Amino acid sequence: MAKRHLLTDDYAGLFLRLEELVLANSGEDEFEEIFKLIYAKLLDEIQYNSSRFHCCSSPKETYNAIAALLSEAIEHWPGVFEPDTRIKLTPEHLSICVEVLSTRAIFETGLEVMDGAFEYLTSHTSKGAKGQYFTPRHVVEFCVRVLNPQQGELVADPACGSGAFLVHAVRHVQSALPDSHKASHTQKANLRQYCSKYIWGFDFEQRATKVSKALMLLLGDGSSNIVRLNSLLKPQTQGSLMSYASDAPPTVTIEDVMRIAHPTFSGFDVILTNPPFAGEVRELELLREYELHHLMRTRRIERDALFLERCIELLKPGGRLAIVLPENKLGSEMWTHLRKWLISKTRVLAVVSLPRAVFMPHTSQKTSILFAQKRSNRDKPDMAEKTFFAISERGGKDSRGVPIYRPSLKDNGAAAWSTLDHDFENILKAYQTCKL
Repeated sequence: MAKRHLLTDDYAGLFLRLEELVLANSGEDEFEEIFKLIYAKLLDEIQYNSSRFHCCSSPKETYNAIAALLSEAIEHWPGVFEPDTRIKLTPEHLSICVEVLSTRAIFETGLEVMDGAFEYLTSHTSKGAKGQYFTPRHVVEFCVRVLNPQQGELVADPACGSGAFLVHAVRHVQSALPDSHKASHTQKANLRQYCSKYIWGFDFEQRATKVSKALMLLLGDGSSNIVRLNSLLKPQTQGSLMSYASDAPPTVTIEDVMRIAHPTFSGFDVILTNPPFAGEVRELELLREYELHHLMRTRRIERDALFLERCIELLKPGGRLAIVLPENKLGSEMWTHLRKWLISKTRVLAVVSLPRAVFMPHTSQKTSILFAQKRSNRDKPDMAEKTFFAISERGGKDSRGVPIYRPSLKDNGAAAWSTLDHDFENILKAYQTCKL
């Protein structure tokens, strides 16, 4: 039986050690090989009580045992790896990694820690250079609590990354599902049914979608609604604008996917997202389909601004949006046209400014969360409309990005919302009591 071991503080060290072992000793892709091991170990913990993921009498026997476990995991949880996926490490290198990982109980630590472990692995290997920074989980929880998704509402994240917004939305709704208080087959079936119909994630990054599928899998939905595509593509856009997944046509859009699953699809009820900040879109073929391009009369627009327009377009009238944006989009003179357009399309419910340290140590980008509700075609801006504004002064991290915990809660294994020293709960209460 593997030793119970909370990874809240040392999972980064564990995965860094595995990366060093894989990189230094094999030359293989560290993300792919470590992820395969995690996948196999999760099945061992869940199905076999941690009895199979360990070193055998020889490296060759170890390789065969772990390879068999991985094949079972791929068959048991399809959609994350191709059926013919194999471990590329040599038996000797694999044995070293198995020895390190076998003493840790991953699944038992809970979803919050699994989420953090996967986030570390993905962000450390690929995300930062693209301006895609995973959202701290207490910030995610804050967004979910403000929008308050309900059973029967379509929830989406067009830049889902590791799936944090989706995971937290599911957990938020889960308590209201039938038999939510029971750890039963009925409860799992209810949860699986809900996720398979109402929870949708889209991202262009292959590694991030793998992580998102795995986390949704652990929630019990089978990871069926995580789709790799370019969320900025619209149905009317033609032609190839960048590299695409080999198994999908270059013009597949979110609308295409949704109308297959929901023939009467008219938009999402809730969108929660933190789109990539870095880079400008310059492909005129794509820009011409965006109102902001025509309003701003420019041949290039920052990616996050296009994501804002795209998210609003994907909402049904009355649908609700929470989106993390660079603060300049909501305050600088340069983006006045964007804000005027935003007010014409949505009722801005709230803007919450985040401390600069929230995304540290990855970036010091100053950000805000925009909460908005899409207007109907007949709904026009009203001067009497009110917007809630707040400035968070305690974001749960210090200036170096190190988590700041509430006294005595650092090591209890609870969720970041409960353990970190932040003021989002106070802001949430103020928002909920404010009559907008």
